[in-house]
Amino acid sequence: MKLRTVDYCFKQGVINLFKNRLMSIASIGTIAACLFIVGIFYITAANIEYTLKEAESNLGIAVFLKENITKTDREAIETMISEREEVKSVEYISPEQAWEDFKKTMYENNEDLLIGFDGENNPLKKSDNFQVLIKDINKQESLVKYIQTLSGVRKIRQEKNVTEIIKGFNSFINYMSIVLIVILIFISVFLISNTVRIAISVRKNEINIMKYLGAKDFFIKFPFIIEGMLIGAIGAIVPLAVIYLAYDYVINSINERFVVINQFLSFMNVGQIYTILIPLSLIIGIGIGIVGSRITIRKHLRV
Repeated sequence: MKLRTVDYCFKQGVINLFKNRLMSIASIGTIAACLFIVGIFYITAANIEYTLKEAESNLGIAVFLKENITKTDREAIETMISEREEVKSVEYISPEQAWEDFKKTMYENNEDLLIGFDGENNPLKKSDNFQVLIKDINKQESLVKYIQTLSGVRKIRQEKNVTEIIKGFNSFINYMSIVLIVILIFISVFLISNTVRIAISVRKNEINIMKYLGAKDFFIKFPFIIEGMLIGAIGAIVPLAVIYLAYDYVINSINERFVVINQFLSFMNVGQIYTILIPLSLIIGIGIGIVGSRITIRKHLRV
C-alpha cells in the first residue's frame, strides 16, 4: 500500500472519531473503565504474588544432622546442599546457637530461670541443623528428596501446609486474573462494535459509491480499523495515567494507616508495576479496537 493511501486512511479514521464524538467518548470511557478495573486487579494480584514471593524467600526446611557427625562430614553436606540450583542460602545452626535463640524467643528477660541448662545439659544438644532457604517453593519437594539421600542427615522438617497454601493462592489469583480480563475484553469489543456500526451507517452512501467505483475492501475498512485502534489506545492511556498518579499515594496511605498489616505485606514500586501494565493495557486496548472494528465492518459492509 502506498504511503499516500495510508495517510488518507489514517486521516479518515481520525475524522470518523470526531464525527461520532458522543459514541467515541462513550466507548473510550467504557474501555477506560474496563482497563482501570483490569489495572486495579492486576496491581492487587501482582502485589499479592510479590508478597507471597517474599514470604517464600523466608520459608525453608530444617535439615537435622545425625548425632556425633564429624565437622568434615557436616561441611561436605553443607557444600552439596549449597550447590543445588534450588537453594538460595544455607546456614548452620549449632546446638549452642539453637539454645540461645530458644532462650531469647521463649524466655526473654527471664533467662535466669534456665541457669544450669548450658553445656552438657543443653536440652537441644542434638539439634544441630542447616536452615535451608529455597529460591522457588515449587522445587521444595525435589530438594527434600535429594537431601534425604545424603549420609549424615537424620531428618528433615518442612512446612508442607504453608507451602501448599501459598501455591494454591498463587494459582487462584492467576486464574481469576485471566477470567476477569476475558470478561472485560468481551464487554469492550461489544461497545466498540456499536461505535463503528454508527460510523458505518453515517457513511453508508459514501461507502456504496466507493465500492461501485472499484475501491478495494481494505481501502474502505482501514479507516474504521484506525478509528477502533485510536479508541482503544486512548481508552488504555487514561487509566494508566490515573493509576500512575494515584499508586504511590494509596500505598503510602496503607503503610501509614495499617501498620500491623504492613508488617505482612510487601509492595512493588510503580516502575515494577508499569513494566507489565503499560504493554498489557495497550495491547488489550488496541487489540479490542481492532477486533471490534473488524467484526462490525465484516457484518455491515454489504453493498
